[in-house]
Amino acid sequence: MNYRLVTGPATEPLTYAEVKAFLRLNDDSEQTFVTTLITIARQIVEGQTWRPLISQSWALQFDKSELTLFISNINKAPIISIDTVSYYDTDNVLQTLSPTLYETDIYGNPARFRLKSIPSVYDRMGALIVNFVCGYTNAAAVPQAIKQAMLLIIGHLYENRQDVVTGTQVNEIPLASRYLLEPYRNNFIYAPMNG
Repeated sequence: MNYRLVTGPATEPLTYAEVKAFLRLNDDSEQTFVTTLITIARQIVEGQTWRPLISQSWALQFDKSELTLFISNINKAPIISIDTVSYYDTDNVLQTLSPTLYETDIYGNPARFRLKSIPSVYDRMGALIVNFVCGYTNAAAVPQAIKQAMLLIIGHLYENRQDVVTGTQVNEIPLASRYLLEPYRNNFIYAPMNG
């Protein structure tokens, strides 16, 4: 199975004003740089946790060889909704699968998806596609620990603008941010179940 981002988030979990205050900046001369760091920090957090922070659309694709009567985990909690499930029919034409032929549990972590009946699909990669919306609905819903981890990452990136500076100590992403993020890490389990 393969995840593909369809539509990214429209906003960020932190505002420029929040980050400016955290960094104790006196003016807006580096606003563009700091705003970029906010996006980068979100992407780092999402990469480490597999947890989308602000509402975004994704597609989970399965190859024909992966289609059995199975339960598959969707490692992008929190899931807001499963919008459509589509497949390429035997003529390689994209069709929408009836909701009566699958079931979902969007409240678990990870969320789960199960086919009740396998459609006849074309022999191809990405034969079945689950389109879903995931992430927190707005910045206020993002847990404070995640925001604090982002601030630590932003502070680190702001102060260390190069990978290595001759004559100084090399610093990695702050360890404290990893501790803050650990409870929010989504699982990486793929558990096909026959029958």
